[in-house]
Amino acid sequence: MRPISNDIQNGIVQLLKEGVSGEEITKKTGVSTGTVSKIRKNHDLGDLKTNEGRPRLISTLLGWRILRNFNSGNYKNASDAARKLLEDGENISAQTIRRFLKDSGYAAIHKPKVLPLTKHRMKERYEFARAHLSWTIDDWKKVIFSDETKVNRIGSDGLQWTWTNGDKLKDFQVQHMIKHGGGSLMLWGCLTWHDVGYLSNIKGSINSDFYIGILEDELMKTIDWYDLEKEDIIFQQDNASIHTAKKVSEWLDNNNITVLRWPSHSPDLNPIENLWSILERHLLQYEKQPDGMLELWSRVENV
Repeated sequence: MRPISNDIQNGIVQLLKEGVSGEEITKKTGVSTGTVSKIRKNHDLGDLKTNEGRPRLISTLLGWRILRNFNSGNYKNASDAARKLLEDGENISAQTIRRFLKDSGYAAIHKPKVLPLTKHRMKERYEFARAHLSWTIDDWKKVIFSDETKVNRIGSDGLQWTWTNGDKLKDFQVQHMIKHGGGSLMLWGCLTWHDVGYLSNIKGSINSDFYIGILEDELMKTIDWYDLEKEDIIFQQDNASIHTAKKVSEWLDNNNITVLRWPSHSPDLNPIENLWSILERHLLQYEKQPDGMLELWSRVENV
């Protein structure tokens, strides 16, 4: 059977449950009759009849169309989808579309902020991928990934959502604001093939001398902890001006540490971003906000 997407396969199963013939399904979906027959057999749907009861507001085929347009970006949100469907003669409310999306396993989220991919940045990424196309797992095992992140004492920098039935909002349904800010930690960390490396709590502004101090302390301790050799590792850092400063480059050269050439503005390629997400989720599990920065740092160390 030619591979087809889960959405299409689930849709065919639903059509079969509704009693639509295999020939009609082929006409509507473009999937061969043989494939439809195999799906019928695999799901033991040979004797199913058309379901009775209240008809669904969104048919299987219309549901496919809605999901396809959301997945391709043609529909920006439920209201936009309802408006465009109405233009095509389908009178479906935005609320019905939201319910359908939720039932289909979709969830509304705030769009994450990412740096735009210019042609130059796309070219850099492409060249990076080409340059490492032949790398083996053993090659990647040598890489120590690094990055900085900010951890807030009071929540995150992003918007927070809550569900409400229209009654007066309860305490847990509001986001408490601190007049002069709640404070935050700036962290430097690294990630090896074996496990996480040492973490640095950056206090105050950071310059090339401060960064070299981090490398001399946290990076070197990480290398020693995992019994690695400086000459064998490949160090990854982004292209921040502090990281690429002449002093820093000379320190790395003098310590025989190879630096992985990294495409600019590409934090999403760095696996350590997943580590920061894990850290944030752990910190959000506390019911009470930390009383101060020392308690926040203690919680970070305990993750």
